[in-house]
Amino acid sequence: MTTIANVPSSISMKSGECTEFQLHKSQQTIFNNVLKNIRDYSEYRLIRYVDKTTDQQQKLILIALLHDYKAGHVAVAWKRGQPIWIKVTKG
Repeated sequence: MTTIANVPSSISMKSGECTEFQLHKSQQTIFNNVLKNIRDYSEYRLIRYVDKTTDQQQKLILIALLHDYKAGHVAVAWKRGQPIWIKVTKG
């Protein structure tokens, strides 16, 4: 599991809380017929973080994370308003 420090967040959770890990909407077969009606909240937040982050190294990490998330290589969760992710292996 990996985290990024000092990424600005306007959405806060209770201390220590973490969301469930999720794959990008395109990787979830249950939604194949309704993808256009679903907004992927993690994708939206990652894009927003890329736009708001001023540190170039963090920006590059977030861009790579967004790419890997959309490709289905990582699953993302949110802890204390920060993205955390794990690599996904497909069998």
